[in-house]
Amino acid sequence: MSSPSIHRLSLGQLEAQISTMGAECISLKKNGLEFLWQANPKVWGRHAPVLFPIVGKLKDNQYSHNGETYTMGQHGFARDRNFELIEKTEQKLTMVLKADELSKKVYPFDFELSIKYRLTDNGLYVTYNVRNPSDNETLLFSIGAHPGFACPLEPEKESFSDYLIDFGQKEINKLPLYTLEDGLISSHKTTLALDAGKIALDYKLFENDALILDVDPITSISVCSQKTGKGFAMEFSDFKWLGIWTKEKDAKFVCLEPWNGIAATTDHDGSLENKLGIEKLMPQGLHKAEFKVDLLG
Repeated sequence: MSSPSIHRLSLGQLEAQISTMGAECISLKKNGLEFLWQANPKVWGRHAPVLFPIVGKLKDNQYSHNGETYTMGQHGFARDRNFELIEKTEQKLTMVLKADELSKKVYPFDFELSIKYRLTDNGLYVTYNVRNPSDNETLLFSIGAHPGFACPLEPEKESFSDYLIDFGQKEINKLPLYTLEDGLISSHKTTLALDAGKIALDYKLFENDALILDVDPITSISVCSQKTGKGFAMEFSDFKWLGIWTKEKDAKFVCLEPWNGIAATTDHDGSLENKLGIEKLMPQGLHKAEFKVDLLG
């Protein structure tokens, strides 16, 4: 495998940069304004990592499969692997990661993960394709996105609390939330209070880590500045959960994270097959999930 490289996409007023390391989008600009968090290592050193083959944390960072125990860190290994570029035009590209000796030390499955980025007139489509090349074994996996958006976009004019989250459903006044206990899903649920489907960003929302929501009935979300009108929106109907997260007070970013998968529960028995949110892909099967980001203002 070659060394990591960065590839640029452009379309009109939009420009994106994608690294082969983790197939991670590291820049997304409109009219020269950067919309992605620029990975300050003192705060959070990533931009938009891909979560595979698990989403979230495992109990004791371990799971079992076919009588063997494996160790894997939070969100899996794909974000730290160099992908192969297999398609590239001015407006789109595709990268792929396949199972190898290194991956099978922690994840004993054959897989092929391809990630496609395609610029649109106002944003970016991201498509995940997970293929099971096996003729006889079910592929157990989860996959999710973790893009961090600069917030505020223009810090000289505005602050984090000037932004409003709109869940796209005016009739919703509260949403059920999963709660985390040491990074695992707790049996206790709470709710997120809304005002006609909206809530102002506040660091206090994240005192107990991420907000984790069932997607149903939500299929889109936007985060916009009440001062400038600029912001970002996401459509994610192919996914089952949505995480919203920022790391700490004054972190100056917010992540919108569509997931097909979720952290293990506090009472998980350790079996990968029994983990909450695991997808079960039949031999020669294909799992496709796509989300769209629009840059507003």
